[in-house]
Amino acid sequence: MTRPISVLHLRSRYSLACVLAGCVALLSFYTTASAQRPSSGHREVPDRYVLIHAGTLLAVPGKKPSNEVTLVVKNDRVERLENGYLSAAAFSSADDAAVQVIDLSNKFVLPGLMDAHVHLRHQPTRSRGERARRGVWQSPTSAEEAVNAVIYARRSLAAGFTTVRDVGSDDQSVFAVRNAINAGRMIGPRILASGAAVAVTGGHADSTPIEDSADPTARLRWGVCDGAIECRRAVRYQHKAGADLIKFTVTGGLGSNSLLERQLFYDEIEAIIDTAHILGMKVTSHGYEAETLKDAIRAGVDSIEHGFLLDDEALEMMKAAGVVLVPTISASYPPPIFNIPNPSSVALRNEYAAFERAYAAGVKIAFGTDAGTFAHGTNAKEFDFMVQYGMKEMDAIYSATVATAELFGIDDEAGTLEPGKIADLIAVNSNPLDDISTLHEINFVMKSGKVAKQNGEMTIPFDY
Repeated sequence: MTRPISVLHLRSRYSLACVLAGCVALLSFYTTASAQRPSSGHREVPDRYVLIHAGTLLAVPGKKPSNEVTLVVKNDRVERLENGYLSAAAFSSADDAAVQVIDLSNKFVLPGLMDAHVHLRHQPTRSRGERARRGVWQSPTSAEEAVNAVIYARRSLAAGFTTVRDVGSDDQSVFAVRNAINAGRMIGPRILASGAAVAVTGGHADSTPIEDSADPTARLRWGVCDGAIECRRAVRYQHKAGADLIKFTVTGGLGSNSLLERQLFYDEIEAIIDTAHILGMKVTSHGYEAETLKDAIRAGVDSIEHGFLLDDEALEMMKAAGVVLVPTISASYPPPIFNIPNPSSVALRNEYAAFERAYAAGVKIAFGTDAGTFAHGTNAKEFDFMVQYGMKEMDAIYSATVATAELFGIDDEAGTLEPGKIADLIAVNSNPLDDISTLHEINFVMKSGKVAKQNGEMTIPFDY
């Protein structure tokens, strides 16, 4: 027996057919309309070409510079190098794009510099002293420190540092500035950020307010851990927050007035390093005392910050394992965090001369300053110390370009001015291979193919 079809069922089928017919009609209408009018969505941006006339070009630090070279930049990358000065009229591109010529024919051009150890959210300032004198002891908020990081990142860029590695902040401020730069909303240096440094309770870099020290969430935010399990969790939290690398404090430090000896057990050191490596992040260790740093080397650390008390055995271990030293000589000299005439850090550094011995032993050295314990933008003073203590000028520049790029894991993108690399470059008025102090005065900065500084003046920082 055939079931009768109700009127309601017929109406439902009719309504569905109408809806489907209407959708088809609408789709047809919008397809036809979109074909008849230009799209209001994304438009392809034409290529940009910049021809940089370099009087002297050190394209690859460690190799001989060239004279009278045109560096052809296409968008954000180096396209090629041409002998002689190529004019805009003689230059042709496939799409007849606009061409800009920048005359640096009386300048020395080299890759953008890199600093492996900065703290962008702060530096010693008069305002901090004023807060203390008024009895305002609470730390600045993450929002305030993000503003600081914008300002200090720009100062770093103006000083010729197109890439910096921030090794110790919080879980918000520097990440926010890094992300804005990466998104193209602001012209600033490339930032690799560790977030909060991983440290034990009460150890160097434990910034947790005392009233929050028992709060597990607060401890995670500030990277505080005790025992291997907590240390794994602290690393994972910083990774989740957006860290590019992990920094931990294996000994005490000068800035916290803590002792310079061991603060972590070996199982904690191993847990930090292994967890970070599983997550694909490199690990650097703040540290001074040699025996504890040897444990970090055994556990597979990628680099060591400071290392003022390294002995010969530790240096041999570093060389064999390829562990990089970031010497931060500037951090030992006044005025660091403590503004006293003759800090003990100077005598300590000079007594052990770890930098000089590491250089002589062939340990890999990457340029790093600890800017933030002194004024950002004065990072180039580290070059003066390195050369003063025996490093050749070319090797000092190599440490701030090729060596840092390798340490950061970005050497396929930056560190030299070879075709295909990101167009990060600077220009100075005279040859730094003859006088390293010329790197204090940066005349021109290009970051990712965009002019950030020209004729000694910074450009507008934000793209709207």
